[in-house]
Amino acid sequence: MPVLVVSLKKLLHCTGCMTSIENALYSSGAKHFEYDMASKVGKIVYDDKDANEIELVDAVKRIGYDLDVMEITQD
Repeated sequence: MPVLVVSLKKLLHCTGCMTSIENALYSSGAKHFEYDMASKVGKIVYDDKDANEIELVDAVKRIGYDLDVMEITQD
């Protein structure tokens, strides 16, 4: 499965922020999401039959967060 390595530019203040991002990603087809607040780098795992990187990035941007794709790898 493809994995997006991403950076979130907007400061995350609480677990509510993370929950909002997770909900947006999962409703857009993500299978797994993890984020390291210290490095501000996350990984989004998705099945390319259910979603693509543009849909996932747009889902996060629609709720007010700026997400940059740093790399796309395979899991």
